[in-house]
Amino acid sequence: MHVSAQVELSRGDDSRRVKRRRINAMAIVRQQKQPNEMIHVVDISSVGCGFRSRWPFFAGARVWLGLPGLETWPATVVWFEDGKGGMRFERPLHPLVADHLAAALGREDR
Repeated sequence: MHVSAQVELSRGDDSRRVKRRRINAMAIVRQQKQPNEMIHVVDISSVGCGFRSRWPFFAGARVWLGLPGLETWPATVVWFEDGKGGMRFERPLHPLVADHLAAALGREDR
């Protein structure tokens, strides 16, 4: 007897398989009905980014991310703990756009 199966990956699983590039950039984040906040973006991929913030964020919060050279981009905070977090873009960036941002905002040891 043969049994066929189909494996579906959740969006979270897919995002971990996408290449992340380290960057060093300040960005503006806006939450609905809240003032703009500055965060430090530490890595980026086509599906999301990692960040640090002195202001708390809550998983599931919808935000608009403003990075240099990129129009404001909608995202959802996936996790946040001890000043570090991650967000998933509502619409993935084109991989070439993510690569361009990573090259332009590449991490520099200062």
